[in-house]
Amino acid sequence: MSLLAFLGLARGFDLASLPAPAGAQPGASAAERQALHALAQDVSKGTLTVEGERLFKVGKGLPWVAVAKRIDNIARQRGAASVALPGADPGKKLAQAWRTRDGHGVLVAMVPSPAGGTVAYFAVRFTGK
Repeated sequence: MSLLAFLGLARGFDLASLPAPAGAQPGASAAERQALHALAQDVSKGTLTVEGERLFKVGKGLPWVAVAKRIDNIARQRGAASVALPGADPGKKLAQAWRTRDGHGVLVAMVPSPAGGTVAYFAVRFTGK
């Protein structure tokens, strides 16, 4: 994490400072990336703009709730608040977002697969209040 991000002086959410999910491998296929972006658009209903991403392959032993809870703890420590996404469908659409006071934040999403799944950390800018 950069010094500016650590001091809270950088705009946006520093994705590089977020730890990868347990046992994850960086990267995703083009189809997985496209599916994650589609999920982000579906749950956000146009209320945010993606400004950056980190993608990971996770094993089937890592449940969505573990990924979301870990980022929830970190986001709250950094002063971000959980956001109710207009297209959310808990348990079916695996996505959750947190917003900082400056209107930026992070959206975490997962597309499951038989081998585990693909997780995205999206740096986002919220377009509404």
